[in-house]
Amino acid sequence: MVWYLQERRRRRSGDQFVALRYQLEHAREQGGIEALVLADDSGLVVASSGDAAVCSELGAMAPIMSRSFLGVPPSPLLRGAEVAIRRVHVYGQDLFLACVGGGVARDAHLACSMTGVERILACN
Repeated sequence: MVWYLQERRRRRSGDQFVALRYQLEHAREQGGIEALVLADDSGLVVASSGDAAVCSELGAMAPIMSRSFLGVPPSPLLRGAEVAIRRVHVYGQDLFLACVGGGVARDAHLACSMTGVERILACN
């Protein structure tokens, strides 16, 4: 009996940044997420999917919001938005996966996206 493994990914790339963008786009589409961003510790966007202006603000705010116990006043584009941030630790560096929207399934889609980001970054 021969088993064939079916490749689930429709788009692949050997370029890390393109692969990250594909991963975030897939998670955003699957989860009904408005914007999904991977940002570094200084707030620079590494990869994103969604409206460019929202992604830029979300990336800049993600490190600050993740460290705040008392809350941070939202930036104009994020005001009233449902924001979630997860810390991803890869090779000694903290990155932040942040999203706007996504509803009740947001946490599951963020967890799946975190796994994809870690896999992509661990390849090199």
